Amino acid sequence: MFVKMFIKPQFIAFYEEENIYKTLLEIYKKNKIVSSEKKEFETLKDLKKYINAQIEENPQTYVSTFIRTQNQGSVHSCEKQVYKAIGIDIDNIQSVCIKNSYSFYTTIYEIMQTKKNYPFIDFIYPAFAIIDFNANNKNDALYILTTKEYSYILIYKENLPYYSDVVEILEDEELLSPVEENDEIVDISDMDIIEEEYDNSLDENIEDIEEINPDEDEVKTDESIEHLNLEYKILNQIKEALKEYYDNGGDFIQNIYIHDTVGLHKDVTKIIKDELFIEATMQNTDILKTLNQISRTNV
Repeated sequence: MFVKMFIKPQFIAFYEEENIYKTLLEIYKKNKIVSSEKKEFETLKDLKKYINAQIEENPQTYVSTFIRTQNQGSVHSCEKQVYKAIGIDIDNIQSVCIKNSYSFYTTIYEIMQTKKNYPFIDFIYPAFAIIDFNANNKNDALYILTTKEYSYILIYKENLPYYSDVVEILEDEELLSPVEENDEIVDISDMDIIEEEYDNSLDENIEDIEEINPDEDEVKTDESIEHLNLEYKILNQIKEALKEYYDNGGDFIQNIYIHDTVGLHKDVTKIIKDELFIEATMQNTDILKTLNQISRTNV
C-alpha cells in the first residue's frame, strides 16, 4: 500500500492495423492524466520491448487491446439458454456480462492466440465494447465503428444489443458496388475480460489548376475517389445490417451513429439521411484512449 501511494498507475492500449502497432500510454494521478505518449512500431519485437520496459519501470502498468477479427459478437442476455437458442456453442466461448443485462463474447481460440502473441496483456476487449462504452443512446439505434480493416456494427433495442456484425473492408471492391451479403453473421467465442460494469459517449470539389502541377491534381482526384468509395461501402454495410435486422423482426431504427477512426468525409451523414431517411451523426473516435478508459473502470 505504501508503494502504491507513490507510483502513479499507467495504462497502455495498443492494436495492430495494416502491420503497424499503434500504442497510447497514459499516466494518471487520481482522475487526471499527467502524461500521455503515442507511439507506433513496425514489428512485434519492438512493441514487446517497449511495453516490457514500461512494466519493469512501473509495476502498476495495465495493458489492453481489442479483438479485431470477425470472431466476436453480442447477445441481448447473459443467460446460457439464450446463447443456445440462437445457435452459439457455449463450450467454445467465454462471455462477459454487462450490467447483468447483456453480454459480449469471442472464441477461446482468439483469446489464446492473443495471449500467446502478447504475453504481457492484462485486458482483452471485444470491438463492441468500444462502441458500448461510448454509446449514449441505446434505444432503436445503430452504431458503426469504422477502421481500415473492418466495420463493427451494433444495433440496440430498449437498451440491449439485438444485432451485431463485423464486416471486412474489401480493397478490391468496385467503386460504389454493393457489399456482398455475408453467409455467416458472426461465429463467436471466449473472452478474457474483467466482468465489471462500465458506463458511457464527396464529393470533394477539386479545383482545376491549369497544368501547374498535374501530379498534385492526380493525387487529389485519387484521394477523392477513394473516400467516395469508402463512404458508399459504409452505406451498403449499414443497409445490409438493417435488412437483416428488420427481416428478423427488429423495430425501426431512429438514429445511426458513426464512430470514425479513418477520416470519413463529413458528407457521409448526408448520404445516409438521403438514402435511408434516418438521422445520422458522426464523431471521431480514439480507440486507444477508449481502451484505456475501459481499463480504468476495471482496475
